[in-house]
Amino acid sequence: MTIIDTHAHIYPDKIALKAAKSIGEFYEIDMHLDGTVSALLKAGEEAGISRWLVHSVAVTWERARSINDFIASAVEAHPEKFIGYGSIHPDHPEMEKELDYMLSHGLRGVKLHPDFQHFLLDDPQAIRLFKAMAERKLPLLVHTGDTRYPYSEPERMARALDAVPDLTAICAHLGGWSRWDKAWQILAGRENVYVDCSSSLYALGAEEAADVIRHYGADRVFFGTDYPMWTPQEEIARFMALPLTEEEREMILHRNFERFIGEDA
Repeated sequence: MTIIDTHAHIYPDKIALKAAKSIGEFYEIDMHLDGTVSALLKAGEEAGISRWLVHSVAVTWERARSINDFIASAVEAHPEKFIGYGSIHPDHPEMEKELDYMLSHGLRGVKLHPDFQHFLLDDPQAIRLFKAMAERKLPLLVHTGDTRYPYSEPERMARALDAVPDLTAICAHLGGWSRWDKAWQILAGRENVYVDCSSSLYALGAEEAADVIRHYGADRVFFGTDYPMWTPQEEIARFMALPLTEEEREMILHRNFERFIGEDA
């Protein structure tokens, strides 16, 4: 069985444990792994995962270049395993230049986390960034949804997509972490929207999760573990417990993302 994990955070060894702990504190969830590349590869091999979409988040614009260099170097070291997305902040004074830098270093999209980065998804600066990304055909992987904060509300994502219809977005956590019952009503049915199922299956019942997936369409959903938050084994087990058809499982586990990146057979 081929499995592609489309949501994995990685960090340099010297800061990985601290970064993972910080994420755990933000969500009040214990981290299961340490955020290093070596731990990801080891846990993934044990679970049968063959490839990862790896990324990190530039909490401030000044951190973008070092993060993009790190992700690019990880992809270069493991080209058969990793697909890399860079990061940026809407406040970056040279956002177009940084996007071009990502492209020149083999990064194939952009990861944003509005709640960490403290910007509204429909803010004019964010819209300017999304337009620059769309011009370069750089897809967006974005944390969407959190009942505690206004930054990443699915409604704001919808407004941003209306403003930039050429932007392709992967809305993480089934389109709305902690807002699963509402997010699909706002985002489902859009041709430029995909979702991943990371950090969602732990909170949803199997029937409810399957229903949300089918509201989006099983052909619009990617599998993701949200490493280092959960172990790959437990996320795969949660996914396999969903009442989906074998065809839907195959689509979500690898075929949809292979098609997304142009590698479908």
